[in-house]
Amino acid sequence: MSTDLQFYLAGKPQRIEGLDPTLTLLDYLRDHRALTGTKEGCNEGDCGACTVLLGHYEPLSETIQYRAVNACITLLPAVHRHWVVTVEDLSDGPNSLHPVQSAMVQHHGSQCGFCTPGFVMSLAAMHLDGAAPDAAETYIAGNLCRCTGYGPILEAAKDSVGAPRDPAFTAKEETAKSWFRSLTPDTGLFYETKAATSAHDAGSGEIYDAPVSLKALLQARAERPDAVLVAGTTELGLWLNKDLQDFPDLISTTRVPEMTAVTFQPDGTLVIGGAATYEQAWPLLRQVIPEGQDWFDRFASKHIRQQATIGGNVVNASPIGDGPPVLLALNAAVEMSSVNRQRTLPLATFFTGYKQTALAADEVLTGIHIPPREPHTYFSAVKVSKRRDQDISAVMAVFSWRVSNGYFHDVRIAFGGMSATPMLASGVNAALEGKGVSTEIIKSAMQALSRDFKPIDDLRASAWYRMTVAQNLLEDALRETIDASTSAAGKVPA
Repeated sequence: MSTDLQFYLAGKPQRIEGLDPTLTLLDYLRDHRALTGTKEGCNEGDCGACTVLLGHYEPLSETIQYRAVNACITLLPAVHRHWVVTVEDLSDGPNSLHPVQSAMVQHHGSQCGFCTPGFVMSLAAMHLDGAAPDAAETYIAGNLCRCTGYGPILEAAKDSVGAPRDPAFTAKEETAKSWFRSLTPDTGLFYETKAATSAHDAGSGEIYDAPVSLKALLQARAERPDAVLVAGTTELGLWLNKDLQDFPDLISTTRVPEMTAVTFQPDGTLVIGGAATYEQAWPLLRQVIPEGQDWFDRFASKHIRQQATIGGNVVNASPIGDGPPVLLALNAAVEMSSVNRQRTLPLATFFTGYKQTALAADEVLTGIHIPPREPHTYFSAVKVSKRRDQDISAVMAVFSWRVSNGYFHDVRIAFGGMSATPMLASGVNAALEGKGVSTEIIKSAMQALSRDFKPIDDLRASAWYRMTVAQNLLEDALRETIDASTSAAGKVPA
């Protein structure tokens, strides 16, 4: 087990001891290494000015896979055994620009210049991925330009994406690969600002514990129930940077293979590991809900989706999270494990109050189970927010039901932003279950919705707005099903 941080940066291997484990990657780069190309903007993962790439080596293919992340909400220990690629790494100076940098110059993509390094890094990820030109908006959805000049940046993206790999960057990549190959097998990380006697006998320093086996993870949780479990730190980063909270003992779930696995069981159940990110889960989750692509694209920026975990989104129990309402509508269950037991609960009973769950102090959420969908099931996930990208929902509505012989069955409607927790609309579900598909059902369903929820007024929306929007979305979804059902039967809707 490693007790110091090892990563690759600026062309050299790095070994770090003694720094605070809650130090962010952004602060380390700027304050400790003077790599000031990485900028601090919002300091909460929204603006993308701090974008860097994390390179992970895949030994079977002998390639490095890159993902763009927000350095401001990435803890330094999270880059253990990664190549941290900053904007300074892309070229060998002004006379040897990376294709993305050249395209930004040619198309006048830099305006005031502050956000430019972040845009360059996001487009470098696009270039390295070999993405299609029309994917540019997806890659830069997490980058904000206050000068509002996105047109030149998009032109630079289209111009650079098909360019050949940059020889200077490829040479740096080969050197990084040599470092990756020199590493011994990963046996976990136990990083502490003051050395502990052993991994299970912590001293008085601050701790970042990242085991690589599920057994070790559960043991650490049992021995230190007051420690905070961390995965993508997309929420914890805000608690650090904005609320100035202290976290002296952290246990990371992201290095355990079972926690990041996403697989289908033989019976068709999709099991998503508790530390799997949204990007990791989506290829298989998309097979369950192909209708959910717009929801996925709007969930957050690609930066956040590559870092935020579905399990973390569930355990956080935010009333405005976009993930839990989808999982509720899909009849998901959560798997919770400790050293002594494993149990499974329906997600609908997992949330016990505002920011409260049924997870015990010695437990870890190890999996999310999504059962197979019945054929011909209607599904729609609709997010309402003030801005299309990078915004928190005012209302998140998810509709799922099946129509058989003209009647509603398996009705599961869930909402976010309408109560203290993500919730099923139990009254609406009961009002529709087993009822005939006709316009007469709309009024009773909308009345049931008004009884199910008593939303609050806040900065995002008033209670009246939330209820009105939720009722309108419900009516639209019902009318879509009614129209489809009557058309299939050769009838004219009432």
